[in-house]
Formats: sequence, structure tokens, C-alpha cells
Amino acid sequence: MMKRRLLITTVGMCLILMLAMLAFVPAYAKPAAPKTIKIGIMVSFTGPDAMIGKPAKDGYEMAVEKINKDGGVYVKEYGKKIPLELLIMDMETNPEKAVARAEALNQQNASVVCGTTLMSATSDIFEKNKLPAITSLVTTVGLFERGFKYYFGISKMNDGIVDAIFAAFAKIPKGQRPTKWAIWQEQTDWIAELFDLARQKAPAQGVTFVSDSKYPMITQDMGPLILAAKKAGAEVIFSAPVPPDAITMLKQMKELGYHPKAIIMIRGSDDPAWVKMTGPMGDYVIGAPDWHPALNYPGVKELNAAYKAKFGMDTHIVVGNAYASIQIAAAAIEKAGTLDRTKIRDAIADIDMMTVYGPIKFTKGRRVYAPPVMIQWQKGIMEMVWPDNMKTKAMIYPMP
Repeated sequence: MMKRRLLITTVGMCLILMLAMLAFVPAYAKPAAPKTIKIGIMVSFTGPDAMIGKPAKDGYEMAVEKINKDGGVYVKEYGKKIPLELLIMDMETNPEKAVARAEALNQQNASVVCGTTLMSATSDIFEKNKLPAITSLVTTVGLFERGFKYYFGISKMNDGIVDAIFAAFAKIPKGQRPTKWAIWQEQTDWIAELFDLARQKAPAQGVTFVSDSKYPMITQDMGPLILAAKKAGAEVIFSAPVPPDAITMLKQMKELGYHPKAIIMIRGSDDPAWVKMTGPMGDYVIGAPDWHPALNYPGVKELNAAYKAKFGMDTHIVVGNAYASIQIAAAAIEKAGTLDRTKIRDAIADIDMMTVYGPIKFTKGRRVYAPPVMIQWQKGIMEMVWPDNMKTKAMIYPMP
């Protein structure tokens, strides 16, 4: 009897001891935390996209610097904050190099990848590797209609660019509003989509494209386009040239005595160095960058002040979307509570937050609302003329 009681007592004590030990298991069972959370960055430092590569890099780095100053991102799985580490890759404005860089970042165990422009060539890679990607300056609508789950875009798409341009011109009183426009279309895929959308939307805006011309990138003689638009009486030129082509267009328009009432040169005129490149002939040209330092969103003033203090100049127009990309990545990692890529992807898909680039929410990988920014160069300053509720100056039309 005594032996039986002793056995029961011993078993009971063992059970109590085991339960007590189990109570401490979660604390001791947490996996070892990595030293950093790796965020891949894909930008171009060479080729035509080099003009945005360096300032975009600055934006990514400034966001990481701010987050790491507070210890990093809290990851529940490890029960602590972990600093972010950027793995920066140069795409060299080359689609094949972009694909190779995307594969390299997968091999280096990046948790998320952020980047610009030629990430449009890498969507299949991210999907295959189940690696979440947050892109900016990728505007092709068709890309986001392919049903990707790991590929997200925060920029306004081509349809948003067209809508913003038509909306800004719709503010001009009817009797003065231009109805005869000309298209000068560079022969690249994303620009083909842009102008196809413009052609579809133009009739509802009372706009007729009286001249419609195409040209290959880096064309030395823009005369045929200019003379066709001039002969047709086009009041507005709608184009999306790289800076060298934009400069050629402006010079040859002057030589051929063509003075339309408005010139739209998205992409070319979106570079803050526009005035240095073009001089007075670049004044009053209209563009449509992704972001502008006058956007009235939380954190923008602080970002502008930090950028000015660090680089001694006004914030570059690609800094905001780069900075916002890191804000989104950090918020998604914290929301997921883990570095599991699929759970981070799910957190991005479900994100609903405010950034320096405005509210961020996605549907099928595409941002629900992106500010329809439009600018016009006025006396050497890149003024934001749209959206109407945030503009720094009214659009000047017609050009002096």
C-alpha cells in the first residue's frame, strides 16, 4: 500500500514538474533571430534609367535608416525588433540583367524586394520563387491583369496617367479648351499601351488626335512628326520621350516654327534636371511624375527636411515612392509576425495604411488609388498643377 502511494505521489510530482517545464517551453522554443531582415532593392545606375537609380536608392536608404534608428521591425516569431538590411542590385537598364538580379535576390534569401522600372520584366521570377515584390514606376495595366499573387505596384498606372491629363485639361473653360491633339509615340510596349488608352478615352473628353505619329527611341530627326502635327493644326502635343528625344523635339520645333498651345512630355520632363538640360525652351512643358514633394501626406514634410539636410537640395520626385515601398514592406513584415514569404505576401495584399505616398491598399496587386500627379515647369520650377486640391500652382494654358 505504501509503495502504491509512493508511486502515485512520484507520478503526480513528475506530472506537475512536466507541466511547469512546459509552461516555459514557448519562451525557450523561439527560433534564433537573424541578425537582419534582408530587403532586396532593384534599381539602375547605368543606362537610360540611371537618372532615377541614385535618388531612388537614397529614398530606400533613408526609410531603412529611420526604421533602424528605432531598432528595426518587430517580428513576433522572434519576440524582438530586427534591423533591416538592403541588398542593392543594379539592373543596368537591361531586362535580362533585371531577371538575373531577381534570381540573385531569391538566392540571397531576401524577404521582400522593392524596385523601379525594369522590375516589369521580372514579374514571373517573383511569382515562381514566391518572393513578394513591391514595385514603383511600373505603369503597365496589362501586367497587373495577369493574376500575379506576389507582385504589387504602388504607382499610378497608364490609365491613371491618361485620366489625370484629361482631368487637368478639363478644368480649362470650354471655349478655350483644346480639342485638337497630336500623339508622338515612342515604339516601346508600355508607351504603346499608354497611347492606346489615350485613344480610347479621348472621344469622351471631346479630344481628337488630328495627328498620330510613331518613332524609335533616340531619333535624330523629329521633323516628320513636327510637320505633321503643325499641318494638322494640333494645339496640344502628347508625348512620353526619354530626355535626349525630348530635347531634340523642342529644338526642332523651334527651328520649324511650331508653337503649340501645350506640350506634354511625361518621363522626359519628370526629371528635376530638366531645366539644366533644356534651358528656357523647357519652360511650360507638362509632365506626370509618380510623386511630388508638395503632396500633403503624413511624413512628407519631415522627409523633405531630412533630404534637404542630407543632400542640400529639394527632394527628388522618385524618393517618395521608394521611401513608401520600405514603409509598406516593414508594416507587412510586422503584421505577418514572421519572415515567411507567403505570410508576408498575404500581409501586403491585405495592407491598408498611410505612407508618404498617400493611402496604400491593393486589389489584385494593383494599388486602389494613386495620386494623379501632374507637373508643369514654370520659371524653372517643377510646380504641381494636379491634383487640384494639392496643386502648388495653376496650370498655365496656353503657353506664352
